[in-house]
Amino acid sequence: MAFLNRTTPNSLLLTYENESTYLHIDSQGCALFGKDTPEPYFRIQEPLLLAHGIMTDSETVHLVVLKTNGELCYTLIPRSSSPQTTLISKLDVRTTKYRRLFLFPQGKMIHIFYACSHQAIRDLWRIEHHFWNGATWNSVHLGEVVHPRVPLYHVNMDRQGNLHLVTLTFQGRYSLLFTNRFNGTFHIWGSPTQALKISGEVIDMTALMTSDNVHHLFWAVKTTNGQFEVRWAQQTNALELTGEWLPSPAPIRTLSSPWKNLGSLEVNGVIWLLIQSEEEILLFNDGAGWRLVSTHTPFHQPLQWVHKSKRNFHQTLWLESQVERRTPVYYRELGLVLSTSPQLATFQSLSTKTSPSAPPPPVPAYYPEVSSATYYPISPVSTSENPLNVNDPPKEADPSSEVIQDIPESPTPSQEEDPPQSQPQQENLQLEHLITTVTHLEQENSNLSLTLQAIMSKFDQILNALSETTISKNDVNFSEDLKEAPATPEVPVEELEPFKEAMSNLEKETQGLSQILHKMLAKQEENESSLESLGMQICQLQEKTESKNKGGFWNKWIT
Repeated sequence: MAFLNRTTPNSLLLTYENESTYLHIDSQGCALFGKDTPEPYFRIQEPLLLAHGIMTDSETVHLVVLKTNGELCYTLIPRSSSPQTTLISKLDVRTTKYRRLFLFPQGKMIHIFYACSHQAIRDLWRIEHHFWNGATWNSVHLGEVVHPRVPLYHVNMDRQGNLHLVTLTFQGRYSLLFTNRFNGTFHIWGSPTQALKISGEVIDMTALMTSDNVHHLFWAVKTTNGQFEVRWAQQTNALELTGEWLPSPAPIRTLSSPWKNLGSLEVNGVIWLLIQSEEEILLFNDGAGWRLVSTHTPFHQPLQWVHKSKRNFHQTLWLESQVERRTPVYYRELGLVLSTSPQLATFQSLSTKTSPSAPPPPVPAYYPEVSSATYYPISPVSTSENPLNVNDPPKEADPSSEVIQDIPESPTPSQEEDPPQSQPQQENLQLEHLITTVTHLEQENSNLSLTLQAIMSKFDQILNALSETTISKNDVNFSEDLKEAPATPEVPVEELEPFKEAMSNLEKETQGLSQILHKMLAKQEENESSLESLGMQICQLQEKTESKNKGGFWNKWIT
């Protein structure tokens, strides 16, 4: 069966503060160029289906690729040492399509997102999340989106390290926006929440998180007359779980066919919007509304732009200049300044100061349970005589596993070092105790919610019993002296007994309900205060552990 993933990925411009690299991608592989080298310093010479990368400091690039043989691989590429690669999983690429990679390295955590087509249901895309928690790779299924062409989802990161997932799924005459958040402290996902209901079929979308934690969503919706409206919504504080999304009352722009791309950026507090349809249109908003900057006939090639700084992160589809290669189009309009190096653009206005970068964490180890897949070496183009190598498997790995390595004559420093020491036992016990306490408090909150639901259910049952009790219109007015009132022939006394009993039970249940609710509110306030305190303790403990590790093994590993 022929492959379904024959689309060539767009090349990537990776920027961190005022540094940049360029990842060229074609049908034969990819090559990574530095700003000061005309030749690539890293290359993969294998056909790829998807490739994505990000810079986490001025000297380190992280790369994730999906090969045509189904291998999903992650590579850490420091400029000062050899790259290290690990195989994450082997995916089915013969019957499944894959789109839209996202990569978020966060210290010891590594997050990878992608969308894959459903084998049985047409137009259904599954959103998957792979993440390395410092010890093992984990996989989470985040849900589905419905779209006939592309999976409409985006992932952004706020200043506290939380990841925000936004998805748009088409349901008949409407497109629904769902949001979810991965807590950066406790490393857990919340529950998907429907945030907006958009009339019509959304055909494209992009999103960004500004440095002040304002979440912006842009989308293009197809109208009944065949045109496309570009609209906008924002969540003023993304740190609030129930933060409301406010859509714009009118479209930003209305365009004619054909539709191509949509991209957005924030540069120095100004939001830029790039629209590519029958024209290339650049708009900006500095808080005073949207204004047109440039428009002309399109002739540029698509370019993925991934920017990471200390305050924010952007990943968007942009365009590459045909005059100055490896440079984004409209860089002058954005206020960016090219460096003096002719090979690659750097952007001086993205940051005013670059601090020394910390050494990156080591790449996750290669595990024998995935050794059924062929693990290829990566041959870079370099002036050095010794080629760059992938990381070796652990010594306990099965020697029969199909791992191909290119080992130099002398061992590298990373091969001579011992494995990293574990955290002190006391800190492990403290962390385990905190996690156990958090779990206990969450369970108590869950039990309180169940108790509240049971009480409300009883209350509803009593009200239903009262409404079903039929009393004739000749009955006397029932008051507190109901027992002393004579029974009329139309209403026998035995028929009133259930009603009196229900009134008595209602009074008792109401009093009990009031007491329990007061206790539950007090308990929930106490639990919320405890959870906040525990979150601060866990953050302090993690920072303490990371500071110790940085002074020990990491310095030896990066040498």
